[in-house]
Amino acid sequence: MLAEPSTTNPDRDWLDLGTPAPHPAGAAAPEMPRRIDPSVINPGLKPGLAARALAARWQPIVAARLAPLRQAAERVGDRVAAHPLADRARGGWRRLGAFPWGLVALGAGAGLVCAFAALLAVAFATLPRLDDPAPAAFPIQVQADDGQVLATRGPVRGTALASGAIAAPMRHAIVAAQDPWFHDDYRLDARGIADIVRFAFRERIPTGPRAGAPRLTQRLVRHQILGERRGLVGKLQEVMLVVWLQARATPGEILTRALNTAAFGPDITGIDAASHRILGKPASGLTNAEAAFLAGLTLRPADLRPDRDAEAARLRARQVLDAMVMTGALSRAEADGAARALAGLSLPEANAVTRSGFPDLTVVAARDRLGDAVREATLRTSLDRTLQGFAEGAIERRLDAAAKGRGARAGVVALASDGSALALATTGGPLTADPAGRAVAEASLRRVSRNGRPVYDRMQAATLDPATVRARAFALLATFARLPEGAESPTATRDGIAVGTAGDVTVGVWVASEDEGTAGSAPEAIWQDFAAKAREAREAPARETAAPRAAWQAPEDKARTQVLRGAARVIDTGRLKIDGQTVRLFGVEGQGGRVAREFRQYLRKREVTCEPAGEAEVYRCRTGAQDLSEVVLFNGAGKAAPGATPELIAAEANARERQAGLWQN
Repeated sequence: MLAEPSTTNPDRDWLDLGTPAPHPAGAAAPEMPRRIDPSVINPGLKPGLAARALAARWQPIVAARLAPLRQAAERVGDRVAAHPLADRARGGWRRLGAFPWGLVALGAGAGLVCAFAALLAVAFATLPRLDDPAPAAFPIQVQADDGQVLATRGPVRGTALASGAIAAPMRHAIVAAQDPWFHDDYRLDARGIADIVRFAFRERIPTGPRAGAPRLTQRLVRHQILGERRGLVGKLQEVMLVVWLQARATPGEILTRALNTAAFGPDITGIDAASHRILGKPASGLTNAEAAFLAGLTLRPADLRPDRDAEAARLRARQVLDAMVMTGALSRAEADGAARALAGLSLPEANAVTRSGFPDLTVVAARDRLGDAVREATLRTSLDRTLQGFAEGAIERRLDAAAKGRGARAGVVALASDGSALALATTGGPLTADPAGRAVAEASLRRVSRNGRPVYDRMQAATLDPATVRARAFALLATFARLPEGAESPTATRDGIAVGTAGDVTVGVWVASEDEGTAGSAPEAIWQDFAAKAREAREAPARETAAPRAAWQAPEDKARTQVLRGAARVIDTGRLKIDGQTVRLFGVEGQGGRVAREFRQYLRKREVTCEPAGEAEVYRCRTGAQDLSEVVLFNGAGKAAPGATPELIAAEANARERQAGLWQN
């Protein structure tokens, strides 16, 4: 029997499962079942179900406890809403919502445009002139202890040359060094200008292949025309000038301008000055090797001095020759021939002293002490040209041509007891401004003069502990042993060092060679060679001078023409007594009184050496390296006598200017 299908009453409402079912009227309400903790019925009930059961039980209790707090918060909110300030705030929000934000954005944009236009106007108004005159030169002469010029430093700028006055190899070399893609096609369109702007806001202009010519132009503008001027205004000026040059000048004109303003090292600007000062010839006669040598000096950082860093400059020149092969300016055979010519390149201003880096360290020491006052000045140093010749000769004699061909390098250092340099010769790297180099340069600086007037005079050199002098000698030798940047050390290189004292001179010798015998024997041989000659020069017995005798001088008075040494007793600032003999200081009219007492205090316990000056009882006296005549006049303790040298007259003028000693008001 089939079951009848069940039907649903359409008039019955669906029950809400969240409310109890309705019961018939008049019937008793069913009793609600008592809530039971499920975990009590089933201890194994899961923790999640138990937590929900506990929450359902405690939630009404917590809600009842928090009801007073909720009511209090509602009362506070009603009071705040009824405050007059709340009405103002609601009014402000309504007005802010109705504010025309589009006009605000438009005004802000207009303000930014105006600010940018003002910035462009400032940048345009302060653009440097492209035809600025050459800056004034302030040469600095570095002299030996006898006044002979060792080197010249200071900025030099040459005359602007026309394109035809510059040799073709030089134009090819500067392109290969600065921008091998200079002659590629370049379009000054939106993309090209965007590249210029992008490069202007970079600290370094990128290298590597790229289309177009602005890289050399941008370096010209940044480094030569703007003079490293940075900041937002400087970057905008860079963009303006690069775009102007690219639009108005031909590649040949840009290249000529770059050569006339390029920095060939720290002091030399322009191809005209570089060719004459470095190579001693005009720019129109430069060969491939010479052009590559000069172009390598323009590479960043442009800190190589050709008379000091000749080997490092030759390494850069070889890189330029390789780039010239890449650009097609040279064939491989021509580049190899130019590379061989680099080894014999003549540099007129380079010598053993400049290669040692000593002149540059003395300039640094003078600037540290005097600042800009050292410009256009003369620096007198402690370097002894006689000992310098001994050092160079010892290296030349003891290192034969075969050892030099195998890469042998050597260095000689001779230091006085006060740490000053008496001789420095090297075929290796130059000295650097490290603590040891600065200390030696400071001790070696004797006098700084401007316009013939001393502005600094080392009155006394403090004697150092022999161990300190030896430590400085070792430090200088270690600097000589340093290879130029980019050079590869030959395999199995051996170093030999010999350090010792020869009389009052500390002598250090270093030799590096592939030949073990050369490295082991050459340092000692060079040391012995130099030490013997230095000892003879500095400790030789007093000789009779070749000064002409007066007609009345008797033969028995010949002893008076000998050199006098010993402690001196001061009679006045122009007369001394040594070994019972009275001597008069050359070029000085002596004074007594207070200045004589100060002079006596200065000479106390010092050994004085006096040499005849050609007249009876007239001597040139020294204590250490100081000329006592100049010391007296420089301190205003005397007056220049008739016949005084210009140096002594300048010392008196300096004392007058400073109102020292006798010249006090």
